[in-house]
Amino acid sequence: MKTMDRYAAIDADFLLRFPGGFQDPDWIALARRHKSYAKAEALCQRELTRGKLDAALESGKLADATQACRQIISLATTVSTFEKIAFRNFMDNRDLNQPFIQALRNTLHDFGPASFAAYVDVLAMARTDPKANAAKWPIVSCFLACFDPQRHVCIKPTTVKKVAARLGVDIHYQSRPNYECYEAVRRMVLDFRSRSAVAADVDNTLAQAVMYCTV
Repeated sequence: MKTMDRYAAIDADFLLRFPGGFQDPDWIALARRHKSYAKAEALCQRELTRGKLDAALESGKLADATQACRQIISLATTVSTFEKIAFRNFMDNRDLNQPFIQALRNTLHDFGPASFAAYVDVLAMARTDPKANAAKWPIVSCFLACFDPQRHVCIKPTTVKKVAARLGVDIHYQSRPNYECYEAVRRMVLDFRSRSAVAADVDNTLAQAVMYCTV
């Protein structure tokens, strides 16, 4: 099957399940189950601005930023219960709060290979405790996807690997989050948006929802 046919097939399968597209009653019902995710996006975009994070880091007063991060993960329906617990336990290590907020600030506002790697390294600092290892794809990608859903993506490993296999895309997957894989998934989603009639005018979060509903 040609690449274009694969993308068209995802559109077709989505519309087979939801004939009315984003106005289909079944889609609307499904979206209601994820309404807290929109709250996570709004909170992330309001509280994790460059200015607010820089001010928190300069003053050393991190309580508002760390509380916002806890709430974002709690609200995000893309993060599993076990991952939410791991992030909560990670944040309970107060010595890790400053390096985490610094790394998060850098990856949100100066995104690139170095800032992404440093961000993952910080989230892995508590990995010796299996219940506090926050270096998981859904956690790592959640803040990025919530902060800028036009640019960034959320990665749920099992589902994204199925989508990549269906599209014939090598995402260079590794269980430890890494920049190469993240960028491969981001390019895959942006490529889908550019080829899809269904997802042409939506952000990456909604485009991924379309893709995920077909695997």
